[in-house]
Amino acid sequence: MEFGEHLKEWRGHRRMSQLDLAVEAGISARHLSFLETGRSRPSEGMILRLADVLAIPARDQGALFSAAGFRPRHETHPARRLEALPAPVIEAIRLILERHDPYPGVVFDHDYNVLDANAAFRGLAAMAGMTLQIGDNFLDAYLGPSPFRALVVNWPRTAADLVHRIRTDAWLQGPRSALAQRIERLSADPAVRAALETYPETERLPVLPIEIRHGIERLSFITTLTSFGSAQDALVQGVLIETFFPGNEATRAYFGEAGEPKTMRE
Repeated sequence: MEFGEHLKEWRGHRRMSQLDLAVEAGISARHLSFLETGRSRPSEGMILRLADVLAIPARDQGALFSAAGFRPRHETHPARRLEALPAPVIEAIRLILERHDPYPGVVFDHDYNVLDANAAFRGLAAMAGMTLQIGDNFLDAYLGPSPFRALVVNWPRTAADLVHRIRTDAWLQGPRSALAQRIERLSADPAVRAALETYPETERLPVLPIEIRHGIERLSFITTLTSFGSAQDALVQGVLIETFFPGNEATRAYFGEAGEPKTMRE
């Protein structure tokens, strides 16, 4: 694709008119039109300015630079394994996971493939009879026809909430997002589709606990997401750490004050 085609595709995806983008970028609509039709060639500074307004992820900016005849400024391929990240980032991630014990924590890339997880999260997967492998996709495991549907008491609501959240993430990733394709494929599953009909986006809750059945126990968790990377670091951009916190005193007591979680001791 030519530079102008890339630019027009991103502008359309962000639902901006030429005038909207031109005003935000501080250029004339005529100049923007010339850039999209190929009558004008952008400078590197102009590419960065337009990419900033369009919120184009660093890993996708390389295509714009290459199409305009420039060398990409940033790494264009995100990390597919934890060891590929910069050493300080690896150290920070592992420190977060270790200090989060005895509660579950997991690291994803921008497509929600598992990069790492602590023992407690692996214990949750084991409850469902699943062996967690690096590279496994969390969305496939949670939304697909897996044992999680029986393990999670409020699976329909959490599944619908997850789909709504991922659709937003996928839109931010751009018009060619592989994440968008994955989430729409998973949303076609009858159980997921039924969950979405029952819990539309307009009924999303600000905090949604995940309730897990384990024998006679009912465990309740709330989760938080921590993102790594700046807009200039494609290798790290999109890396997420999801950490689980006890949603009630019973769950806190179940895991104990310290040490390995009960699910790993039994």
